[in-house]
Amino acid sequence: MKKSITRAEWSTLLLFLAILLGTFMRFNPTLLAGFPINDGGMFAVMVDDLKTSRYLLPAFTTYNHLKIPYAYPPLGFYLGRLAADLLGLSAVQVLRWLPAFFASLSIPAFYLLALCLLKNKYYAAVSAIFFALMPRALSWFIMGGGLTRSPGQFFMLLTLATVIRLYEENRRSDVFLAGVLGGLAVLSHPEAAVHTFVSAIFLWLMLARKKTAFINSIFVGIIVLIVTAPWWATVIHYHGMGPLIKGAQTGQKLLAVFHLVFFVFTEEPYATVIAVLGLIGIGSCLLRRDYLLPLWMAIPFFVEGRSAAGPAAIPLAMLAAVGLVDVVWAGMQAWAGKDRAEQSENLSSIERNVMMYLLLYLVFSTYAFGLRLSSATLYPPDQEAMAWVRSHTPDDARFLVLTGTTSVSCDSVLEWFPALTGRQSLYTVQGTEWTQGENFTDYVISTYAVQECLASSDGSCLDSAIDRSQYDYIYLSKVLRANNCQPLDMPGTFPYFLEALKTQFKVVYETADVVVYGKDD
Repeated sequence: MKKSITRAEWSTLLLFLAILLGTFMRFNPTLLAGFPINDGGMFAVMVDDLKTSRYLLPAFTTYNHLKIPYAYPPLGFYLGRLAADLLGLSAVQVLRWLPAFFASLSIPAFYLLALCLLKNKYYAAVSAIFFALMPRALSWFIMGGGLTRSPGQFFMLLTLATVIRLYEENRRSDVFLAGVLGGLAVLSHPEAAVHTFVSAIFLWLMLARKKTAFINSIFVGIIVLIVTAPWWATVIHYHGMGPLIKGAQTGQKLLAVFHLVFFVFTEEPYATVIAVLGLIGIGSCLLRRDYLLPLWMAIPFFVEGRSAAGPAAIPLAMLAAVGLVDVVWAGMQAWAGKDRAEQSENLSSIERNVMMYLLLYLVFSTYAFGLRLSSATLYPPDQEAMAWVRSHTPDDARFLVLTGTTSVSCDSVLEWFPALTGRQSLYTVQGTEWTQGENFTDYVISTYAVQECLASSDGSCLDSAIDRSQYDYIYLSKVLRANNCQPLDMPGTFPYFLEALKTQFKVVYETADVVVYGKDD
């Protein structure tokens, strides 16, 4: 008689596959791109700044010559500098590999959190599959900017798992562990700090609401303050509270709540399988009056809208597992006339076959997403042009960088230009959140007028948007491609705009993809 596979054995296999496949999906896009995905130019400079300062926290970053306070949580930069020195890597190489490394570590960390909440290895393993292969659970974390986001996600998951155990088992050792892990999350990324704090409060309300747990939470908070003190105390010593307050005033995106309403934030490129299973899981939980996971998934959209999809993906993966196991599989087995109670220990053929199909589909879907994501990078023609700029222009030259997109936060050319050239880019917005504060959104919008000139056949458009005395060169990328936010669609008048510029400026560098204009002497 053929031995049946138990759910415990199947759980171990699913967890192994989640880690293996999820790791591949996190490293593959940057491997295909040959360069960091999307952003990270400022972070590469900040990693190199630590080399110059010999690991002491600088007062300012040298990025873009703007005297931007080095106020960003620095753990990712220190990890990057350490990896660069130990492994002989450049800062650019660090931004290719370190984000994917920590994003991969987040898979077993997520499993531990799911196990703490779901109390069942089978549910936790199925959840880990969905987390490992959900595009939104990896996209922002494997980009160059994932140097800070990815450790933030990793330490947030470990912190919350430890906090849950602290609330339920009251282990004194978990007070210290949660405090240290929470401190590392705060030192990694501002949004990770916010979501960890809010989630911990929410979990206390849902799971504990006891005086002992509240006191333990206070002690955890004190340890977090102690662990993070070297950073925030140094920043306050250098700059006062200004940069920290200004940084906290950016990042809100009220319209993000519509992502929750329409349930599109999983970013699945084809059939939204995980989203649909998550909706089924929400219905199942609500019918049982189990509100923890549905509420936890919704909270980030009201707290920190811009980054809400990342933390929301965590409870959503668990809800998808609940929907699959408790509703879909249970319904299929009932339809087949099988008693679910008799199948509780052994894996049914229905579960095995459906899971194998889902694995194949999710691998295909996530790979396709990663393939598309790999194109959101700085292309070789721009890399070569920026190397020329670094070698052939004055150190204090100011550039007007034109790419034709108003999605400036997702424009690889705009962000990487100061990092690779060492020259100032007037309309690069990265880093200005620490100087603009509540005016950051207005400042970003103010940069649109210059980029929109590429849709005009009138070369005088630039003079209407910016005075020529403010810049020395124009860098124009003609690699009209889809960036990470929206496709670039230049009108038929674009060639006329190029010709108009040539009548007003001299061409100092030109290839099929990039042209650099200088002012006539």
